[in-house]
Amino acid sequence: MIATASSALELTAERDGKRHRVTVKQGGTILHMHSFHLSSATARTTYIDALAAKCGGIDRDDRDDLDNTMMVLAATGPAAAPTQGAEGEPDRLAGTPQDIIAKVNTLLADPKLVPRIADDIEAVGVAGERELTLTVYLIGVSRLLPRPLAGIIRGSSSSGKSYTVEKVASLFPPECLIHATQMTPQALFHMKPGSLVHRWVVAGERSRLEDDDRAEATRALREMIASGKLSKLMPTKTGSGIETQTIEQAGPIAFTETTTLTTVFEEDANRCLMLQTDETPEQTRRILTGMAARQAGTREDTGRVVSVHHTLQRMLPRAAVVRVPWADRLADKFACDRVEVRRAFPQLLALVQASALLHHKQRDIGDDGAILADARDYHLARRLIAKPFAQSLDGGLSESALRFLAMLPRNETFTAKGIAKQLKVSQSSVKGWLRELHDAGAVEAADQQRGNRAAQWRLTGKTPDAADELLPTIIAMFPKPAARLPTTSIP
Repeated sequence: MIATASSALELTAERDGKRHRVTVKQGGTILHMHSFHLSSATARTTYIDALAAKCGGIDRDDRDDLDNTMMVLAATGPAAAPTQGAEGEPDRLAGTPQDIIAKVNTLLADPKLVPRIADDIEAVGVAGERELTLTVYLIGVSRLLPRPLAGIIRGSSSSGKSYTVEKVASLFPPECLIHATQMTPQALFHMKPGSLVHRWVVAGERSRLEDDDRAEATRALREMIASGKLSKLMPTKTGSGIETQTIEQAGPIAFTETTTLTTVFEEDANRCLMLQTDETPEQTRRILTGMAARQAGTREDTGRVVSVHHTLQRMLPRAAVVRVPWADRLADKFACDRVEVRRAFPQLLALVQASALLHHKQRDIGDDGAILADARDYHLARRLIAKPFAQSLDGGLSESALRFLAMLPRNETFTAKGIAKQLKVSQSSVKGWLRELHDAGAVEAADQQRGNRAAQWRLTGKTPDAADELLPTIIAMFPKPAARLPTTSIP
């Protein structure tokens, strides 16, 4: 039985006429070899079934990874490295100054790598928001994992969410990014084959419309995030008539987008880390101070900072396997009294893996060459994921919703349109805050909408907790990390 997708399977393909001779090895031993058309989904499935029969079984993750690899080889040719995709070019460091490479090697070996990265993000223009920016950075790093992360960054207009993502993404080289300010439902299917493999898709502002049409529009994206590939049957005109063909697109992808909405489709939210910008007055002061410093010319030149991080990303191992050796024992210790843990646990593990990959020069290596995550990776992931889950899982109110709640009339009903006009904010923002407050029990409908008469709202008198106030409850879900933990111990 091949245990996991990280079990050191080696797949190679050599052209054999119009076909490819595909060989799978493990530890230098040939497990299965056969010639077939890589572009045929049926042939790939037959090959994997035959391999499984010889090995006594292959789990789902291995099947998906093998299929993805063969799809990439079919699109890019047999010489393509299976785990590198479009960005894994052998000469990716060609022309990079030796002093930059030396600096990156020093940085990757620095025990304070994470705070150094946070400092560099601040240097390129993001004031504060250290936990948010580090989380977004790790989402970008996770593009190299078999199951990358996805995130939606929420915040009010002018809160800096798009700027923050843009600045973090600027530290990643262009060959690993896909900027998509707008995406049609079929866009991913018709991209150049192989162009999505291990890329970070940085999308723009999410549509404010949350209806069935929007849900259909994001279905392909959800499929790519969840399974790491797309497959679609499409009728195509041929010389003899209409023929149904299979269109496939290999992944996987990391993904981020921003939104002013306080709630998004549950299907999308379940696949993404729901992150929030800091909208406190203290953060506004930090932003203004940073702007003033840049105008005064007291900030360092960002060009070298960007060059260092582009080189760092190019030096991350493309073919590396990252293991969490104590994942089973971590699962045993996880509080399982709430169903949302099923979402939290795999996202936590992916953050742990992204941290270990980033720290690969500081982590132990297993007998099979895999990078082994340790307690430091768990501690970082636990800290970064706690606040997002305090809001998305436990109903903690966002800062913007709390401020909106404080400005609502206490002893009278109001309409969304009327309060938007009074507070000089958009109706869509008001409707989003009202949904958030209603879900938390802070407001209720005093009178339903009837014809041209708008719905009337009123306060219930209940003051829900802020997300920060719920952090102790959420953190209690996660086992406590030991102060010193070998890679084989329980966190």
